[in-house]
Amino acid sequence: MFVVGRSTLSALEREDGSVRFERNAYSLLSSPTVASAEGYRSPTLAVRGNDGVLGLSASGGYALAGQGVGLERWYGPGEEPAIRTSANPTPPSPVAVDGTVYAALPDLDRLVSLDASSGRLEWRYEPDHGWSNEPNRPAVRDGTVYATCWPDIVAAIDADSGEVRWEIELEPAEPDDEHDYRELVAPTATDAGLVVPSRRAVSLLDPADGSLVWEYEHDGRVTDGSVAVADGTVFAADGEDALHAIDLETGQESWTTEYAHDTHPVVADGVVYLTYSGFNELVAVDADRGERLWTRDIRHGPSQPIVGDGVLYLAGHEGVTALEEGGDGGGTSQNRNRNQNRNRNQNQNRNQNQNRNRNQNQNQNQNQNQNQNANDPGGA
Repeated sequence: MFVVGRSTLSALEREDGSVRFERNAYSLLSSPTVASAEGYRSPTLAVRGNDGVLGLSASGGYALAGQGVGLERWYGPGEEPAIRTSANPTPPSPVAVDGTVYAALPDLDRLVSLDASSGRLEWRYEPDHGWSNEPNRPAVRDGTVYATCWPDIVAAIDADSGEVRWEIELEPAEPDDEHDYRELVAPTATDAGLVVPSRRAVSLLDPADGSLVWEYEHDGRVTDGSVAVADGTVFAADGEDALHAIDLETGQESWTTEYAHDTHPVVADGVVYLTYSGFNELVAVDADRGERLWTRDIRHGPSQPIVGDGVLYLAGHEGVTALEEGGDGGGTSQNRNRNQNRNRNQNQNRNQNQNRNRNQNQNQNQNQNQNQNANDPGGA
């Protein structure tokens, strides 16, 4: 498991949180995305940097004088800026599919496709509609990259060539209000179509041409986040006061439950997990009924959770927490900092045992020498 901090990249063992390696690095501004890289023995970790993407070695290179040597493989597109930034990871993370990295560069109003082995620019998408068109994290499905750009642009792009297959502008909720904008956030591609959340609604578009299939209005104030889709249901927070469950096929409401933040829901085994970086809590909601199952305090501003092999992982400002997935919120918990201390203690114990063994060996050698002298006929 790979974790990015303000100026570090860490690789942790998923089973116990022990540190495989930790490297100092700068301008790591998003969570890492693992991409296959044909030119290397290990994958590439794609991380947003200043005005571009950093391609890092998943093996970590090696440490020399506190710095990571051989860690950075490439920067793209173009030359890496001389300025170095130490900040909490916040920009949208890249998406990786089949050895290609797709990344939104909001500061440059563009979406780029990069080769995961070399960082070579394969294509870029730059909508030009007369104002800032900041792209969100894209979605990739069946050879198509789907992009949403502020305030109301949705585009389908050929993943290999970069050719724009279609591009539309979603009408505002109140077309007669010239100051009303959609304010789109990150899309999600599904079998049924492209789910596009916006400030006050969730829309399902036909992936063939972008036409509207259905629209669910919640009158919220979403400014960030995304939706989760599982078992034919769309889970969307409205940024105002509720989490909504929406039928993917019909666009009809299944249920709503109280939740006040716009976020990135995660669904696993019938449970919706919710976190918000400004609040130190993890919320679990039953995906079928909308009932809140439990709330757990998580220190240091938890990240969006990830789930793997029955374990829920959350990164915070000062550590990583692992919880038993699907439990009652009070299950097994592991913290990277505690594991680091445990590993240090184990290493100290090993060193003490090694020193004890050396002393025992020295005593054995001295005893052997004394016995040899006692048995030597001319020794007296």
